[in-house]
Amino acid sequence: MQEEVKTIASVNKALDIMEGLWKLDGAGVTELAEYLDFSKSTVHIHLTTLEEKGYVVSTDRQYELGLRFLNYGEYVKRAQPLYAAAKPAVENLANETGELVFCWVEEQGLATALCAKAGDRAVQTTIRVGTHTYMHGAAAGKAILAYLPDERVDEILDQWGMPRLTDRTITSRERLKEQLETNRQQGVFFSQHEYRRGVASIGVPIRGEECVHGSISVYGPSMRLTKDHAKTELSNQLLSSANQIEVDLTVG
Repeated sequence: MQEEVKTIASVNKALDIMEGLWKLDGAGVTELAEYLDFSKSTVHIHLTTLEEKGYVVSTDRQYELGLRFLNYGEYVKRAQPLYAAAKPAVENLANETGELVFCWVEEQGLATALCAKAGDRAVQTTIRVGTHTYMHGAAAGKAILAYLPDERVDEILDQWGMPRLTDRTITSRERLKEQLETNRQQGVFFSQHEYRRGVASIGVPIRGEECVHGSISVYGPSMRLTKDHAKTELSNQLLSSANQIEVDLTVG
């Protein structure tokens, strides 16, 4: 019989309130209470406490997340061993290709952007460092899934499902695994219109001896990234960058 996990309601509420402020890009007590379906008194007392501790700031009855979070974000990012090795390679690849380049890691079954660099012709996107996304719809996520143990892949898909992000998203577990097996032979993974219409991505894994550390991917307009010569050139550049990161991780 699975042991019941105990949680603290007030901590959950405080985290929900901070996440609500982030998603709403700042809000007043009434707006935030309606968004979260909390009482205004509950929201107000939590905001007052968070403001006192420096995690929230207010101006004209509008509350926003405070800059104190920058300390934690920078610490978490730089504590990742992959960050120091991947950052120069991501920047170099973005400068060489002109595209938007990311390094991703898996955390709690989602792909998380660890570092990013926009080249001079990069597309505009809401994806940024810290973004969490489903792994089945993006090349970066597929590049990680393909090298995880089958049991872990099933755990992730059981936990998060395979939501249809666009009409091109793969939502069949069997089809996804077949695609992962096929692409694993070349070590390059693709997503075209699967994560967002009009957008394509190409990703490769960053591997260790017995693990996959993460992945590196190029993200851009489908019309530009899916031309045969572009796919081949970008694939080779990604593989070279991933290899450099793997070497730096080994000697670092």
